[in-house]
Amino acid sequence: MRWIITTDHHGGCMGLGEDANGAPTRGTPDQAEALPMAFRIHEASGAILFEGRCGDIDADWWHGFEPLNYLWQPFRCRRLSYRCAGTDEPWRWLQP
Repeated sequence: MRWIITTDHHGGCMGLGEDANGAPTRGTPDQAEALPMAFRIHEASGAILFEGRCGDIDADWWHGFEPLNYLWQPFRCRRLSYRCAGTDEPWRWLQP
């Protein structure tokens, strides 16, 4: 699933992501705007480390774990919340 970091509260990961085939790549703000879901990646305390955009997690929750898996080890990220981009929906925790 395509995903791109759009806001970096930690440092050094702006634009980081994966292409539609799962290969690591950098993305641009225009590419991120085309993705339907917004996500936040949190550390264990709940603090937000990264925000971004990705493909439809509701349609493919398994691949919704990709941003979290990628950032789990180097930044000790533990949770991912998401919602449809551009809405005021409540943030939902990613759960299988």
